[in-house]
Amino acid sequence: MPDRVPVRCPACRRDHQYVPAAYPCRCGAAVVAPPALGAPARQLVHRVWEDSWITVRCGACGRQDRWPRPELDCSCGAVLALPVLSVPQAAGRGQPEAARHGSAPAWDPVALAVHWLEGLGHREVRRMERRGASAVGLRASGVLAEVETAVRPVGARTVECLWLSGLAAGLPAVHFARAGYTAEAKERAEGIGLALFALDASGAARPVSGAAGELVRGAGGGV
Repeated sequence: MPDRVPVRCPACRRDHQYVPAAYPCRCGAAVVAPPALGAPARQLVHRVWEDSWITVRCGACGRQDRWPRPELDCSCGAVLALPVLSVPQAAGRGQPEAARHGSAPAWDPVALAVHWLEGLGHREVRRMERRGASAVGLRASGVLAEVETAVRPVGARTVECLWLSGLAAGLPAVHFARAGYTAEAKERAEGIGLALFALDASGAARPVSGAAGELVRGAGGGV
């Protein structure tokens, strides 16, 4: 399988190079669900829960787990869902460099945040505007959320801005971060009662503020 897969946006016809995501199996192997070469991408207009996840079999131990379906954001604003082959492969020769050498595998923090929001009882999750180059806004039934996809800790200013956005919308707000938060951001979140979650490639969303812990307990332990 190639390290990069050509993908054309059906909305604007731009061409992209997609790097297949690798997921960590519990046995320690990295698993890749390879996109089907030549199959057209589909523009994602309405997110459906069951369509957001695929079952991937580990080629090393045979275990099957559910992981986010491959997606790609086009610069025109379209979100593309990529079709995958029916037989996933264990990461090895010809697969992404990060997976082969044991460093952090590729994964989709936005899809993972959607999974946790729905597990916490917030349905009909949809994407809103991008907030800067690396943050994605989400809105669901009864909650406003933001996902920071960059590999850097989130600061206090971001936490405060999301809290204010939630107040303006009349909704509680939740923040998800791929690389955690600064000490100042955590302190500010405790002061204003904002829920903060740290995402990781194992599929977990770890509560890092008191409000986040309350959400998980209220949902019976999370997803």
